[in-house]
Amino acid sequence: MYSTDNQLKPDDSKGRGKPSVVRSVKYAWEGILFCLETQRHMRIHFTIVALVLLAAWTLGVGLTHFLHLFTAMAVVLVAEMINTALEATVELVVEGYDARAKVVKDVAAGAVLVASAYGLSVAILVFSTTPRVVAVFANLPEVPPAPALNVMQVVTSGAVLLGIFITWLKRATGRGSFWRGGVISGHSALGFLAAVAIMLATHDLAIMLLALALAALLTQSRIQARIHTLPEALLGALAGALIGFLLFIWQFN
Repeated sequence: MYSTDNQLKPDDSKGRGKPSVVRSVKYAWEGILFCLETQRHMRIHFTIVALVLLAAWTLGVGLTHFLHLFTAMAVVLVAEMINTALEATVELVVEGYDARAKVVKDVAAGAVLVASAYGLSVAILVFSTTPRVVAVFANLPEVPPAPALNVMQVVTSGAVLLGIFITWLKRATGRGSFWRGGVISGHSALGFLAAVAIMLATHDLAIMLLALALAALLTQSRIQARIHTLPEALLGALAGALIGFLLFIWQFN
């Protein structure tokens, strides 16, 4: 932000007359120094510019790409300087809060943000296509594939996921405890998770039917004991079956 401690002295603007080219450059340089001394973002921008130039020189960026970088950096610096000038002007003519002054400052800050995003995009595009950078990433070692989980590991992972989901759902609805009642039947969910795991792991019709029957009996027992209603039991069964199918499809396909 603009600081009144760094305003020009009253006699600095007297007797200037029509400035020569040298004096105009001197005043322009004073403006740049003012931004550097009073604006933290300007110092950050200059630091980034120095680092980008060093990286471009180190990586051997071509002349055309270097010009793109230089143009983007100049746009960011110019936007920051215009933002500083507008802030100083607003604080000079406006006392206290004014909605119109806020619009001027916000729009100026938005211009700096847009310029910074443009500069970042140019830097990413330039450096990502630099031959030396491309060569480094081309020679990276291949990441070994993740080891496949066995059936018990998949079922255990599914049970943990179901436990987290069911606990969250019961707490969110304020119905039931971890082991009993609630908007969803955890027992039905675990039963159908195990049934799906058995079905997909064995591919044996008799065993598949037996697993489904046991899961259905578990679900029916929760309804008969009036711990859950039919919709709550079916919701649990659906959640368990869905988690089981998703985990096995992701792991074994």
